[in-house]
Amino acid sequence: MRELTWQEIDDILVGAAALGCGGGGELSEGRQLLRSAYDKGHSVMLAGPDELPGEALVVCPYAVGGLTAGSQDDYRGLELAAENPGVLAVRALGEHMGRSPDALVAGELGGGSIADSFYPAAIMGLPVVDADPVGRAVPEIEHSLFSVGGIPIAPQALVNEVGDTVIITRVADDRRSEALVRALAVASRNAIWVADHALPWSAMRPYLVLGSISRAMGVGAALRKALVEGADPAAAIAAAAGGGILFRGRVVACDWEERDGFGWGETRLMGVGADSGAEYRVWFKNENLMGWRDDLPDVTAPDLIVLVGADGATISNPHAVVGDHVAVLGLPASDAWRSSGAVEVLGPRHFGFDVDFVPVEARHPWMIEGR
Repeated sequence: MRELTWQEIDDILVGAAALGCGGGGELSEGRQLLRSAYDKGHSVMLAGPDELPGEALVVCPYAVGGLTAGSQDDYRGLELAAENPGVLAVRALGEHMGRSPDALVAGELGGGSIADSFYPAAIMGLPVVDADPVGRAVPEIEHSLFSVGGIPIAPQALVNEVGDTVIITRVADDRRSEALVRALAVASRNAIWVADHALPWSAMRPYLVLGSISRAMGVGAALRKALVEGADPAAAIAAAAGGGILFRGRVVACDWEERDGFGWGETRLMGVGADSGAEYRVWFKNENLMGWRDDLPDVTAPDLIVLVGADGATISNPHAVVGDHVAVLGLPASDAWRSSGAVEVLGPRHFGFDVDFVPVEARHPWMIEGR
């Protein structure tokens, strides 16, 4: 277990933004939140998977929302809570259970998502485990290895920006949890903070992508080095994450809409250089989930689709700018997502596409040749 320096925190945020697949919250907001904690003398302790005793109580805090905030009128005349809603959610769950957590684990990877667990950990003096239940960012609560494993999500504590607090003591399954939490988020300026999956570490560990925080740190550090050295930032991210560059092109459209608390849309690219004459489409529901080259499936969830600008910045949805030059990266998901049950939870058919999941490295074997 060790204290993370600010440089390591920033590398994690940048790497998690890349692994967030266009979602997972805004990097700028995650950086600002954690910077405020470090400026106040707090810090984040990172615990390795083997450093927690089996009986340690671990809680998973995260935020749920869309790509844009709702109307300020939702809170007209009300004061915002004096404390961060994520901290309040963790405390509320502990009070409900009659026991404070011993550690926290991130709900997913993303430039903002990481801060949703790291900030409460820093403020409350709790370690964060080097793991998460996804290994990327995802649009729905049920998109986790907890759900694949049938691990109960309740009790859940939900807190919004004005401190409204809800405890869900029982819910039928993760799909129902998604419906209930999303409804409360929509009623709360499209943002609500959640704490759930309060489990002994021995029960939680099998349903996590172990080492995912370190992976994000490695990706962020590789990008930082590439930018200093003038190297190709997209290639640096792909190499650090074990994937490859699938396409280089110019953005010709990014069409989207806010619906049911999600941002639904598609980014279209026309190829440049070696990809001239080809077209690439990326479909997103908050996160990038489907990619087609010339209308043929090229990479699909649960594998990762990442758009990287020429300056090395990961493009978050729906902020692709027409005319910008972009590299499309395909990165393999954790092996835990390759089972039929996991693909059923986070594969193309879950999102209504009549497409089989094929691992990105199977469609692009050059990714693994020579390794």
